[in-house]
Amino acid sequence: MVRYLVLVIVGALLLPGCGSSEPAAKPAPQAPPAQTTQAKPAESKPPEPEKEPPKMRSGNATFSKPPSDGADALGPNFFSGEGLRERLKVGRIEPEVQFEVDPAKLEANGIRTIEGTHVTIYTDLPSSPEIDELPKVFDAAYPQWCEYFRVDPVANNDWKIKAVLMSNKQTFKNAGLFPDSLPEFLHGYYQGDAVWLLDQPSDYYRRHLLIHEGTHAFMMILLGGAGPPWYMEGMAEHFGTHSWENGQLETRVMPPSKDATPMWGRIKIIQDEVAGGSALSLTRIMGTPQQSFLQNRPYAWCWGACAYLDNHSLSQEAFRDMVTQVRLTGGFSERLLNELGDVMPQLAESWELFVTNAEYGYDWQRNEVVYRDPVPFTGEVMTAEINTDRGWQSTGILLDTDSNFQISASGEYVIRNDGQAWKCEPNGVTIHYYKGKPLGQLVGALRGEPWRGGAITPLVTANEVGLGTNLYPEAPCVLFLKVNESPDQLGDNLGTIQVQIKRVEKQ
Repeated sequence: MVRYLVLVIVGALLLPGCGSSEPAAKPAPQAPPAQTTQAKPAESKPPEPEKEPPKMRSGNATFSKPPSDGADALGPNFFSGEGLRERLKVGRIEPEVQFEVDPAKLEANGIRTIEGTHVTIYTDLPSSPEIDELPKVFDAAYPQWCEYFRVDPVANNDWKIKAVLMSNKQTFKNAGLFPDSLPEFLHGYYQGDAVWLLDQPSDYYRRHLLIHEGTHAFMMILLGGAGPPWYMEGMAEHFGTHSWENGQLETRVMPPSKDATPMWGRIKIIQDEVAGGSALSLTRIMGTPQQSFLQNRPYAWCWGACAYLDNHSLSQEAFRDMVTQVRLTGGFSERLLNELGDVMPQLAESWELFVTNAEYGYDWQRNEVVYRDPVPFTGEVMTAEINTDRGWQSTGILLDTDSNFQISASGEYVIRNDGQAWKCEPNGVTIHYYKGKPLGQLVGALRGEPWRGGAITPLVTANEVGLGTNLYPEAPCVLFLKVNESPDQLGDNLGTIQVQIKRVEKQ
């Protein structure tokens, strides 16, 4: 949790709201449902009998637009005053001191101190490599926070917070390290110049929680604010997802597997929500109220939104520029959406593809949709080339409704390399399946043109193409293609597929 200790000019009420979707360590917990199942592996099943090539038709399902969150409806002139701009300028503040340390009380209560450059940890946990290295983890995060949030690391090198890592709250109350002003919290809390953490049974998740709460402290003290709830918690989760190997820290990583991130479970939450028909759009996530973070669900969606916007080429620059506006709550999300404006249909489309195909190790760059300006179909035959190491790709050919079309595909490519290259053709390899179709099979979808969003993208449904199929446009549309492959497994693919589209008379 985080408690705001600065007044925001826009007058929004700032409430506590940070925690974890995971159970505490005492008593020893069972992992919640979000953690009990790993991401689904590629399916294996026997090949089905040959059948007539499927007929692909165009058509778009529609859905109602999400309501405005209302919190950011401050109008386009919100930033018009130079005085207001200056008052909202990010910068360091002096945090409220939460407690003074009495060495005698620490000793009397069996609390030891572990010092780092930017954190002092007070804990009742016994010494171990995993506990004693935590200040090094925190200090390794400091330059990464500075780089991302545009803070001068030298000028602020004296920044230091207190971290209370507890197996027993009462011990720290007795020692004066647990103020009465703290509310009840499940796992972690930030306030003023300190963070409080309940111990976790997972070494990974203990580090994650420390970096998560440290992100709150860094933003609130060195920037003077942390933005609206979805951004504040999403960024803390985004930095919290990390790797720590041989003393080297990397933050803002896409977790490679459930085993690498025990007790984290955000991917599983998104998978379950999508399966249950409860997927959230980006705009709905931006309207998440602070009080929602007493539950598991918002942490997953806000992490997903921040990680997605931070990594997508169409949103990355505008999203990262928002670090200059984190003293806002109202107005923040609206301004970001205004900046993204023209590319929001594409961003919303790729977001749908991420959440419907969320996997550990999801490759952000390779799964970006490749768009091409469509050109009208001319002559009798047109061709396209599809890269096997990318997700959905536009053929760039506008199909009209005057004719039907026949598509044929050829080429040999590598669909997997586990020390030995798996050779593949457009029909795929039938010794391995993904989502019920042969691994590496060419799949496609027809998407209406022009595309302005406002509907569920047809790209969420992959139709079999293989060596060939028939197309029956019901409206002007563009054919998108890709190989059938898990979104975390595109990196070892090699080669291209040659596609020929032929006009045929309507029967």
